[in-house]
Amino acid sequence: MCWGIPGRVVEVNGMYAKVSVGGTIVEAVVGVDGVCVGDYVIVHAGLIVGKLSEDEVLSNLTTLTELQISNYVSEGLDESLARERVIEEFKSIVSSLGIDVSKYLSMLGSEKRDFEVVSEEVIKVPDNAYVYRVRTTLADTDYLQVVHYINYLRFCEKAWSELLTSLGFSYSKLIHEYGIFIPTTEVNYKILTPSRLDNDLELYVWVENISNKSIKWRCVIKNITTGKVSADITHTTVCTDTALTQSLEIPKELIEKLTKHLQNKTPNTKL
Repeated sequence: MCWGIPGRVVEVNGMYAKVSVGGTIVEAVVGVDGVCVGDYVIVHAGLIVGKLSEDEVLSNLTTLTELQISNYVSEGLDESLARERVIEEFKSIVSSLGIDVSKYLSMLGSEKRDFEVVSEEVIKVPDNAYVYRVRTTLADTDYLQVVHYINYLRFCEKAWSELLTSLGFSYSKLIHEYGIFIPTTEVNYKILTPSRLDNDLELYVWVENISNKSIKWRCVIKNITTGKVSADITHTTVCTDTALTQSLEIPKELIEKLTKHLQNKTPNTKL
């Protein structure tokens, strides 16, 4: 999930503007017409993408408040303590925007927002799963320092790429020696609990199924910092030529190596 940041314009200079965001002045490119000093705006990735009314700013901040509370609760913090902590943080943001804090508190109390905290699922990981570890960085997270959902897939792709390398089939070897690609054609995943900045993740990767032209991978991501499962992802890759014009059979020696990490230990050679 990725949220734009609400702020207030303090200076406009041509196509650039300085915006107060949570008491910090940031420079942003003006991406909409008619931006003036004093306007409330949404800043996303260094770009002003919209203007807001005061009520829209308050609505945005109350949504972010409830989402941040749910993140803390999912990590084991008592809900009342999480609510107290987050509201204090956001009161300072509201004040920095020149908005009456009582309006924020009033809207927060009048608008009930439900954010489901998904409980950890029990997932059986086979003993022959490949294990890959990663520590989250600022580049992996959004404004709330929560890992953006698309990065879980990036972590998984890195993990199965390392698995292939450990078997003697690096991606560069597949391209230059075998003349093949293995692009992803289908992805299914569930985000179970959030991961945040500077969390240590452990990825368990194994092969659910192999045909003569495709591989179905499974990747379960456990957050070592919180002790909870963050994501459960399956995706399918197919074997193609490097021009991506036709499907090819997976090299037999690669299939033999991958059976070491196959869930049922028996490759399915049917199409």
